[in-house]
Amino acid sequence: MTLEDACYSLKLECALRDLGFVDIGWRVVAHAGLFFVEPISWTSTPRPEDDLLGFQLQKHVMAETTGEKLKSKRSIAPSAKRALDLALSMS
Repeated sequence: MTLEDACYSLKLECALRDLGFVDIGWRVVAHAGLFFVEPISWTSTPRPEDDLLGFQLQKHVMAETTGEKLKSKRSIAPSAKRALDLALSMS
């Protein structure tokens, strides 16, 4: 799957769940609870035709840390559905 296809997949999952997302050029960032979700690639300067590594969950910097927290503020899920499921369950 390319990054461009992953962006469409993330938009579709957001639409099905009534979640917000933002288009930044050709890229998409979704907002799910305390997390932002975006597709990432293997390269440091991503292009639409690059291969997908996964969907990165990144905790909002202003989010309060209560109870258990992730060892890392970032984690990667293999699909948009799993990324949003994980983000919503941890929020």
